[in-house]
Amino acid sequence: MSAPADRDAAAGTDRARRVASTPEHPAPPAPDLGRTVPAWSLRVAFAVVAVPLAVTTAPSGPWPALAVLLTAVAVAVPRWRVAWVLIGVLAFSTLLEPGTLTLRVLAVIAAVHVLHVLAAWTLVLPAGARLQPAVLLPSLRRVVVIQVPVQAVAIVLLLVARPSAAPWLAMLSGAAIVGLVVLLAALLLARPRA
Repeated sequence: MSAPADRDAAAGTDRARRVASTPEHPAPPAPDLGRTVPAWSLRVAFAVVAVPLAVTTAPSGPWPALAVLLTAVAVAVPRWRVAWVLIGVLAFSTLLEPGTLTLRVLAVIAAVHVLHVLAAWTLVLPAGARLQPAVLLPSLRRVVVIQVPVQAVAIVLLLVARPSAAPWLAMLSGAAIVGLVVLLAALLLARPRA
């Protein structure tokens, strides 16, 4: 483009800005989004779930301190994806306990799912953004719909499957989990056909 053409384009853009702000042509009003909350509240919710879980569910030793440190990093810098490392640490630290049915194990199963959802939301929403709470309801419903059968299966497996009493059941459940992960990975990684 030549210099006069650049000036004309800049003048046209400037003129359009002035026209948009004149009383004859008012700027369109911002849409009313209803009640909103700051998106940083999702990071607070993540910490509210993760810190008590880290302190109460992780066995003694370095696990609680490590989980709290990972929570702080996950809240401060979500794009580092430390939240999923925290989820792994919480799950692994729970596996160090004997395989008995406790409220702590069931809480970890539910909480790591909630932490996953909260971490995914913090990745896509900048802390300074505004958020309609109603937008989160479908995801929260899915968490409940998934957790009801998962909790039931966990209770049954923890009551029935004692590794010393039924090693075949532990191997069968491990094979089922591996098969489920492979199936889900195949479905999620499949490219849609055009």
